[in-house]
Parts: sequence; structure tokens; C-alpha cells
Amino acid sequence: MDMDSRRDEIYKRWMQFLHINILISPLFPVLVMLALGIAVLFINRGKWNLFEWPERIFLGFVIWSLISWFFNPYLLFGWLPVGFVPVLFFGLYYLFSVWVKEVLDWDWRKFQRLYLQFWFFGLYVAFVTVFQRVDWIPTEKSILFYLLGFYPMQQAESVRSIGTASNSNLAAAMLICLALLSIYASSVLKKRWHRIGALASFVIYCVGIWCTGSRGAWVGLVIGLLIQVWMTGNRKRTVLLFLGLLFLGLIIYTNKTLIPREETLFATAEVRIFVWQNSFRLFEQNWLTGVLPLHFSYLFDQMTGKYLFHAHNILLGMAVEYGGVGLLLFLSLIAVTTHRARRWRKTANQKEEKRLAGALTSIIFALLGHGMYDYPIIAPQIGLIFMLAVIVIHDQYEKRCLRRPEWFSRQESQVPEANRH
Repeated sequence: MDMDSRRDEIYKRWMQFLHINILISPLFPVLVMLALGIAVLFINRGKWNLFEWPERIFLGFVIWSLISWFFNPYLLFGWLPVGFVPVLFFGLYYLFSVWVKEVLDWDWRKFQRLYLQFWFFGLYVAFVTVFQRVDWIPTEKSILFYLLGFYPMQQAESVRSIGTASNSNLAAAMLICLALLSIYASSVLKKRWHRIGALASFVIYCVGIWCTGSRGAWVGLVIGLLIQVWMTGNRKRTVLLFLGLLFLGLIIYTNKTLIPREETLFATAEVRIFVWQNSFRLFEQNWLTGVLPLHFSYLFDQMTGKYLFHAHNILLGMAVEYGGVGLLLFLSLIAVTTHRARRWRKTANQKEEKRLAGALTSIIFALLGHGMYDYPIIAPQIGLIFMLAVIVIHDQYEKRCLRRPEWFSRQESQVPEANRH
């Protein structure tokens, strides 16, 4: 094995290692990302993209977090500047984007292989969630269970499973992404029994979502499925699927006995409205710079006497934590990413690549849909899944649409006509 092949194999193992850690722990992905970020500083010999997408957004959040902390200084634990947390994470997302674009430089086939492996090993999360529901896995307060995400954090103990995320809503968000990858796998795998297995895994992931007791997760899953079908170009099938899922969703969503949680829909709505109203009050008081994550919890407690980790709405959360400027940065990232995903899908000349574009877009919108009731991407596990989907879309768009002359004439002749649709 020559030096380049050995290096590429190491890079591949690192990506696999990162995705395995996303599945097994809420803490380990942060450590792996930190190691990757440090490594990129030394091994990158390509460009340091400052004004490309999505790097400009990540760096924008880094700069804006520093500005926000300057106007709203707060020390976490009495010594750690609260602005350090978003600066660290968005800085790591920037370095991860450089890693994907400049160091890995993968084509879509390698990302397809990575996501199929992620989907398959994600069954571990589904089984853990189900086993927690039947009390086969206890929620002991120990260091090991903290690391594996088996002990509930920021959530009172209940019948709801928490998977490997220490929180039922975060576990549900992860299972949504894995369920959508099951549909993707069923459309790209070649053997019939593989496709049947992929559809069976979709059912398993849905059972896992049910065990979390999350209502918003079903909304996110429905939106993700619709986006994935819509990205195939079949509008009639999208409409029929929407009507069917809407009817089924209304039955599940409004029926307390079908979802394992103690509180009723109206009790949950009352709590959410209370959170949203007071979060909006915080936004009105800090509409330009925001208050930053973690500082939100302190201010919310000062205002209401109740400690809450976040605003339970992804758009409101972005607005109150990063101000109007941060919200505009986030919305521009979603808008440009969606446009580029559609362009990538239309330019791709193989069905499998088109389906990959649809799957990644569906993950983004599923998490946004789930985020109307929660704020899942603030957690490292879900944030990494979300941001990696964004980064891959931009990376493959640039390869397909901006650098098309470099590969088009070479690959077009190799693709059978049947695979171009």
C-alpha cells in the first residue's frame, strides 16, 4: 500500500470512527471533533475557505458570538466565558468543513458508503431505545451511563426512552435521521433482500421513535419523508404520501394512549406556549446580539423562576441566542443549502447520487420540522448530523456544478443510460 492509499484509509477510518461515536455517546463526538479540528490545522495543504458556503456562515457565527459576549458578558461556572462554547463548536464546524472539502475530497460514492454504514450501525440506537422501554437497560446514575447516554439529563425520569442521547427528544431526532436513511437505503441497495431489510429497519426505527414518546418527532419524520419523495421529482406521489401521512399523523399525534408519555397534548402545548412567550420576551430585550446558549438558561430562570436549557423552537432559539443577525445567518444557510441540493440533484447523472441529495435534504428539513417543538441541533450528536449533511451538500454541489468540466467528459461515457434517471 503506497503512502497516499494509507493516508486515505486513515481518513476513512476517522470518519467512520466519528459516526460510530455519534451513535454511542453524547460526549465522545465532541472529543473526536476536537481531535479532527486540531489535525486539520496541521495536515490541510489545500485552501482555507473563508468566503465559501457553508464556511462563511460558521465563521460568521464565530465572530458574532464574540460580539454578542462582549455586549452580554457572562461567566459559566463563575470562570468560563459563555461565548467560548459557540465559538468552539462553530469553529469546529468550520474546520470540519475544511476537512471534508480539502482533506477528504470524497466523491458521492464514498459518502453513500459512509451513510449506509451509519444507517446499519444505527440499529444499535433503536434497540437500546426499545430495551429501555421494557426496562432491560436501567437508568443508573454512574459515569459509564453518563458517557453512553443512558442516564436522563435535563429531563425528569419517565416512561420515555432516551436512547444514547440522555434525552428522549434528542434520541427521537437521531432516530428520525436513521429512519430516513432506511428509505434511502431501500432505494439504492441492489439485492432484493437488502431492500426488504432496509424497509424492515424503517419499522424498527419508527418503533424506537414511539418509545421516546416524542410527538414532534412524527412531524419531523413526515416532513423528511415528503422532502425525500419530492426530491425524486415525482410530485403526484408526494401529494398522495402527504395526505396519507397527515391522516395517520393526526391519529397518532392526538391520541395519548398511542404515545408513551404521561402528559396530554394540551398540557404539553401549555408548557410550550409558556416557554415560547418568555423566550420571545428575552429576544425583544436582546434582539440584535442575542444572549448566547447557556446564558439563556440563567436569564430564563431569572425571568420566570424556572430553569430551561433552550427555547424549544429552533428558529426562536437562534433568534434569542444569536439575535436577529444570527437568525438571518441561519436562514441564509438553509436557503442556499436547499437551492444547492436541488441543483446537485438535477445535475447528478446517476439515480443513486440523486437519491443521496434527496436523503441529505430530507434529514435537514426533518430536523427543522422536529425543531418547531424542540431545539435538537444544539446538542453535539444531532448538530453533527445536521451540519455534516449541510457540508456534504455544498461539497458535492461544488464538485458537480462549479467544477463540472473537470469530470463530466470522463464520467458521462461510463454511466449506463438506465442509471441516469
